[in-house]
Amino acid sequence: MLEKLRSYYRDALVEYGQVNERHAYEWFSTEHGELFGIKKEMLTQKERALLATLFTPYEAVTAQMNKQQQAWYRFLIHGAEHAFEQLPPSTHTRFIYFYIQKGTVDTRDFTEAIQSLFPYDVTIISETEQQWIVIEQKEESVASTLHEWIDTLCSDFYIQLRAYIGQKCLHSVELARIFAAEKRYFHVGLKHNPAQRVYCIEDIFPLLLISGEEMTYATMFLQAVKREHDMLETIKTFFECNLNVSLAAKKLHMHRNSLQYRIDKFIEKTSIDIKQFKGALTVYLAILLHEHH
Repeated sequence: MLEKLRSYYRDALVEYGQVNERHAYEWFSTEHGELFGIKKEMLTQKERALLATLFTPYEAVTAQMNKQQQAWYRFLIHGAEHAFEQLPPSTHTRFIYFYIQKGTVDTRDFTEAIQSLFPYDVTIISETEQQWIVIEQKEESVASTLHEWIDTLCSDFYIQLRAYIGQKCLHSVELARIFAAEKRYFHVGLKHNPAQRVYCIEDIFPLLLISGEEMTYATMFLQAVKREHDMLETIKTFFECNLNVSLAAKKLHMHRNSLQYRIDKFIEKTSIDIKQFKGALTVYLAILLHEHH
């Protein structure tokens, strides 16, 4: 649809980051969160009304947001790096993505329902009517209970809902690129495993390798332990000993309890359970990628 519009309006249609005089354009958002504008002078009233039925007018998306939500929206969706300075300070940030596959919701009711699932304040923004983002800035996350939340939200709002739990990452200007990558990972999961309700990096990582996707942020969880002396080599040995703690401890010449402590510390720092198959597979492949790049 967007390509057809581009062929019709030609240079009068632009993406948000391509122009400075944004007031001269009428802005709309696609269902995938792409923001495009068309010069106001090129649009008739009928064309404006038609576009508003096919896409979400930008003003409608941001009208009910508070200043903090607007800052996050500009930073994440529009790629405005200067908006990062207006975000609340934090050490870590995690994004949780929701996608409504079927059905519609009232924005205010759905926002309140999501907030009620957290025992602390989170920032919630709707990128489109189908796509929602929860921004979590707590060290201790309750995201692991998301499977239960999905069932509740689906039954309460009569919708089909999917979610992706992003990785905990350092709070920096790099968040916008991490956000874009994780959104792409979410769509990879939806494409290859559409019946699954909740995705995380352990579900997506092998699919990224198979499909040849760019992997820069997929291995981000390794950053949490790279500075730990011999941590990756220890975990790799644990995998190569078929997750046998006693055998790995013997091979590493360390006490079994010491190895168990390192394993638990890795899980705590990365939120990936390497005692489970998917977690172990993901981290092992990530370590191999790290070693060969």
